[in-house]
Parts: sequence; C-alpha cells; structure tokens
Amino acid sequence: MKKTLTLLFILFISTISSIYTVNAQETEEQSTEITKQIEISREYVFIYFWEFFKDTPISYKYINLNFKNIKEWSALEHSLKTLVYHDKIDNTSSYLKQSKNMNAYVFYKLSEKILWLEFTLDKASLVSRNVQQKDLNFITETYTNNNKVYIPKSSNNNSSEVLWDKKEMFNDVYESLTENHYDKANIDKEELIYSAIEWMAKWTGDKHTSFFPPVESKNFNENLNWEYEGIWTYVEMSVPGELKITSPIPGWPAEKAWLKWWDIIIKVEDKDVNDENSLEEIISWIKWPAWTTVNLTVLRKGREIEIEVTREKITIKNIDYKKINNKTYYLQLKSFWNGISWEFKTALEEIKQSPTVNKIIIDLRNNGGWYLWEVTEMLSYMVPEGDSTAVVKYNGMDRHYYSKGYDLIDFSDYEIIILQNSGTASASEIMIGTMQDYLDITTIGENTYWKGSVQTVKTYSDGSTFKYTIAKWFTWKTQTWIDWIWIAPDIELELNIEAFKYNWKDNQLDKAIYK
Repeated sequence: MKKTLTLLFILFISTISSIYTVNAQETEEQSTEITKQIEISREYVFIYFWEFFKDTPISYKYINLNFKNIKEWSALEHSLKTLVYHDKIDNTSSYLKQSKNMNAYVFYKLSEKILWLEFTLDKASLVSRNVQQKDLNFITETYTNNNKVYIPKSSNNNSSEVLWDKKEMFNDVYESLTENHYDKANIDKEELIYSAIEWMAKWTGDKHTSFFPPVESKNFNENLNWEYEGIWTYVEMSVPGELKITSPIPGWPAEKAWLKWWDIIIKVEDKDVNDENSLEEIISWIKWPAWTTVNLTVLRKGREIEIEVTREKITIKNIDYKKINNKTYYLQLKSFWNGISWEFKTALEEIKQSPTVNKIIIDLRNNGGWYLWEVTEMLSYMVPEGDSTAVVKYNGMDRHYYSKGYDLIDFSDYEIIILQNSGTASASEIMIGTMQDYLDITTIGENTYWKGSVQTVKTYSDGSTFKYTIAKWFTWKTQTWIDWIWIAPDIELELNIEAFKYNWKDNQLDKAIYK
C-alpha cells in the first residue's frame, strides 16, 4: 500500500458561534433554590469542558503543561492538556487554585472562548456569585442545540445521504473483490478498506490531508514527541516511493551531515527506496538507535550523493540567542513548540538590558512551525494591544487572534532582519507575514515553504489516524494567504553550502549582520 506523510502542521478544532443572553437576576424563590446548589470548583469546570473534545488524538499527551500544581496522570492534567492542545486555554506558568470555586462571570467568558459561543452577559449579577450546576447545564444545552441546527453555508447537499445512496454499490464492489475475484486469496480485506479511505483523502488534492493506517499512525504520533533517537528531519512522501527531506532541524544530525531541504532519499544502506515501500518501513530503516550511523543515498539536483549520518537522542531546544556584537542581537527560533514564547520573553529581557543594541536578527531557517498560539503570544510583543495578529478562516466563520500588547521592548526602535529559506514553514510564515503587516522589516534568504492551512486529527478505535484541513490562515492587515504561494525574500541570497560546511561561514547571516 502506498502511503504519504507530511510532518508539518498546526492543530486546531472549530466550533460554532451564536448569541445568547445570560441574565443572573433571579426571583426570590429562585434565589432560595440557588443557595441549595453546590458551587463548582475550578478543577471540575476544566474537566467539564474536556467533555466537548473527547475525540482528541493521543498526541495531546506530549504537551508539557506549565501549570505548577497539577498532579501527574490526574483527570485535571488530562483535561488541561486537551484544552491546550486545541488552543482553548493558554499554557501559563501559574497556579490554577483548582479547589477554589469559579466565579460565574469567568465561567461564561471561558465558555465563549472554549466553545465559541457568544453571550450578552449581565456582568453585575454574574460576578456576585460562583458557577453552579445550572450554569453547566445551560452551556451544554446551548452548545448542543447550536451545533444541532448548524448547516455549513458551502454545503449544497447532504454528504451522509450521498454516502447512503452509494453504500450498496460500495458493499457490492467490496464483496465481489473479496468473495469472487480470481485472486481473492491475495486480497487483504483490511488493506483494501484502508486503501479506499486513503484514496478519498488523496482525492482532495490537499497534500496536508492524509490517512494513516494503524502502523503508520503509531509512527506519526511518535514523531510528535520531541525526544527521539534518529537523524531528526521533517520529511514528506507526496509521491509513492519519493521520500523528500523538507526541513532538517537546526543543530541536529540531518543538518550536521549536510542533508538539504528537497534532497530525495533513494537508498538507505543497501536498501533501495521504491513505490512498494511504505513510509513507516523507510523510516524504520533510518531511525534508531542513538550513536550509530546510517548511510543514505540522496538525489540532489539530478546527482546521486552518499551521506553518512550519525543518529542521536534528541531533545529539541526551541530557541538559541546571543549578542553577536555591541549593536546586534541574534535569535534562532528552531520551532514553535510548547514554551518558546516564554524563552522568547527571556531573550527580549536581555535585549532590553543592552542599550547599544539596535539590530535584531531573527533566524527562521528550517523552522517548520507547530503551535499557532505560541506565535501569536510572541507577536504580542510586536503588535499593538487589541490588533489582530492572524485570521483563521473556517467554513462559515472567522477566528481572529489578537495581540495582548506586551510592553517589553519597542520593535520599531530596532532594525529587524529575518532569515528564511524553503524550510521556513507554517507558523514561521505566519510570523513573517504579520511582522510585515506591522513593522518595517527586511527578509534575507530564499523563498519559504508555502503552508497556510490548519489541520485537525482524528484517531479511530483500530489505531488509524485521519489528518485533514479544516481552515486556512491569513495575516490580518493585508489578508495574505501563502498556501502554495511562498513568501519571497526582500534580498534573495542562497546559502553557500560549501563555505558553511568546511569553514562555518554563513553568508546569509553575514549579510544580515553587515547590511
């Protein structure tokens, strides 16, 4: 079976928005009844919200919570990780005070954010009491009714009716192949079904929509864990038998061995890569164990090159930063993984303590993206409070991300230079596009990867996984969308690989320093 994997994505899930009125003024009889109700703790509220996201894929468990007082393996930890995974709450380094009751007004504001409901709130009445079971019941009923009647504007027919109409045909073809085909003994029934589902995903023409049967799904979720033994690089296999390197992670084995983005791996040791090999199979040849070597033959611009890579056990560091000289500060953002916004804040605090610095270089080369909430948190240091940093457009609705207006340094006081290449993707492109909207910046390097869509993931009972596109993102002011249309640099400059490899001379960084 031919299989495909693209390891670059930002994960979200959408719900529907409507307006309801919440008035906490009660009659004397109602007030008496309320006093009999048990007030709800913060812990119970967050566990309650988890109920709306039960189909979350298992990869949520890899999130490292920043909350300081959460018991490991508890229901609360499980719920908070789920909500953080779906970008419903901020992963802050604060104490949750889980046993404390939650104010009713805070609860309804949380409901707006987490479930995308919209209320006209009687704030004066709600702040005077804590959340009670009746509030939870109201939200459940509101959410259920809201989603029950929602019909996407773009839908002209009922997909379930279409499927039901063709169900008899599908079953007949399946039975004919498995029961009456001459070579039925060679037909794997399970693989036949998986292949049909996989081709439905491929038919969309969207390279970020993929179906992974159980074995591949296990590998897919393993790669969400940033502790890994192998060569660590993003790869994709959009064409059967053609395994491409897309973004070697900065500072780790693939990049150290000079594997380049868009190298095509055609042989692993003495094993040829062809369209009969699954992605899982090829990856199993390359990874494990640490401190051993693997010989790869790659096709680069029509030439075959043999490259030896030493595997390592890797724990990805999000960011490196240093003062290059009295006037220049350098930040290399390797990924937008959980926690980078906090590290970014630390770097900005150092810059603030360096009054002679007037230039900031942000290196996004080979940064494949990940979490949008981390990017928007970082953009809050650059964008005025309340202004939109990005727009995510779903079917029938838009979601705006707004700047929190963090006042640490004034980016307009600095010369800002961005380094980019074809491994700069997804969340990295969001950062560049939004900074271009608000700041006078200069980009140096090569065209970016061009990924401007949002995916969600479903995991099924047999362990298989379906990843599909649910939204597309745009920068706010210019409404720039770069899916299939890369961000071109202001100064086009290809990295001199030979000079970098043998002399550690980075001509792109030098251009940024001495521009």
